[in-house]
Amino acid sequence: MTLKYPKLDIADPDSIQRFAKSVEAEHASVDVLINNAGVNLDMQYSPVNVKTTLDTNYRGTLNVSTFSGRFYKLEMTANEANRCRVVNVSSTGSSLSGYSKEIQDRFRSPTMTLNDLEQMMTEYQVRSLRLSLCLQSALITRQEAANVGTESREGWKTQAYSVSKAAQNAMTAILARDNPGLIINACCPGWIDTKMGNMMGRPPKSPGGSNPAVKMLGCMTMMPPIPASQGH
Repeated sequence: MTLKYPKLDIADPDSIQRFAKSVEAEHASVDVLINNAGVNLDMQYSPVNVKTTLDTNYRGTLNVSTFSGRFYKLEMTANEANRCRVVNVSSTGSSLSGYSKEIQDRFRSPTMTLNDLEQMMTEYQVRSLRLSLCLQSALITRQEAANVGTESREGWKTQAYSVSKAAQNAMTAILARDNPGLIINACCPGWIDTKMGNMMGRPPKSPGGSNPAVKMLGCMTMMPPIPASQGH
């Protein structure tokens, strides 16, 4: 097996298009897509970092998944189609605890569309901008700002990373519902020994491991197997 490392910035739609075209030129289809790219910029909270986090963890993952979808072999028998799969690397930070019941219900709505989800993320971005302006104007203290995400206020969590991963989970459910010919799942691998993982402090007693790809492959072993010599 030969490993290749084409350049891809999932926060850049043009980069996604160039990547997809390079894959299309070399392979007739994509059988497995693991969306592992992500950022956590909450240590330096700002509207710009909120947008960057959402553009990477949520919108970037969505754009890679939907743009790459044209390379999946959709015109197959049911058994053949079931071998194509997408695994989105989520996080335990995606938990909906801490949101208001209204926000939780919106995230969990079985009829939610991608447009509905984008509207939620736009609302969150507007809220983060308003929060930042209040901080700059000294209208509220940083401690008060930390409490804005509680149910007693607007119902959102403050951490953009957590919101982006909750959106990623909701997006995964929508894509799985709307593409029954594909196997689309999200995995929460647990603590991983990376720079981002170490931002969260010391590892728990049962960490996810040093290599997230190992965990993703573990998730895939629970799905129907890919026929021999047909994987890309």
